[in-house]
Amino acid sequence: MKRAIAIVLSALMLTPLTAVAMGSGDKYSDAQTGLTYTVYKPSYTVGLTATKFQLLTCGIGTEEWLYAKYGGTKRYIEIMETMSGVKCSDPGLSKLVKTVTINGAKAKLYVYCDPSKPTSYKKCSTSDIARLGGYFIFTNKAGKNLKKTEIQVQAIGGITYAQLLAVAKSLKTVSPSGTSLQVLPPIMIDPATTTQLSVSVGDMVVFSVDDPEKWSAVVEDAAIAQFIAGGDQGTYTTNPALKTLKAGVTTVHVVHGTETFEIELSVNP
Repeated sequence: MKRAIAIVLSALMLTPLTAVAMGSGDKYSDAQTGLTYTVYKPSYTVGLTATKFQLLTCGIGTEEWLYAKYGGTKRYIEIMETMSGVKCSDPGLSKLVKTVTINGAKAKLYVYCDPSKPTSYKKCSTSDIARLGGYFIFTNKAGKNLKKTEIQVQAIGGITYAQLLAVAKSLKTVSPSGTSLQVLPPIMIDPATTTQLSVSVGDMVVFSVDDPEKWSAVVEDAAIAQFIAGGDQGTYTTNPALKTLKAGVTTVHVVHGTETFEIELSVNP
């Protein structure tokens, strides 16, 4: 049973955009500068330290969604935030066990109980979170001049219901730092049909494919562009991409199984 975020590539076409703070030192505040929905930051994380913070694309024409992780590979808390009404992630099979109020918002609690085991599934409760994992999902109110936010707070690896609830209740709004983390949206291409491409330095070219882990590429002049492999990143999936580095012209040899495609890449200043 998958407990991580399942991203449907054909709909979302994700490419990782690591959120690197440029001045404030607070990635949540930096993220708020570039987003129109309200960013929430936890003040309690069960003693787990932050190990990942990213803004990820959520389809063309929508704002990036926020992903944060606290802890390691076996015991961790995950926080996912997106604009209310926009679906960017899809949790695995789980059971709705109760509804609670978190800071004035109605939150649904799901536990990763296995529906293929009818007896235990029927008895599934909050006490199973420590053993199986679970999550809250709710829509928080909007901050001043901002939009509402849909939030998922997930716990895996021995974290109890009470601890998960405490993390969710600790979420508070942040003030924008004035340092934007937003980048230009990626350029989507079909690598099997694209033969020529003209882009600018700093652009991200994402391969729109259904099987990202099966695509690779070699850039003849590695100083002009860098290939970034796609596939399962643990809690989400990314499409393969090209990151442009400097102006120039080069050829990209794209490989998919036994097929090879060539793209003449022109990178403008």
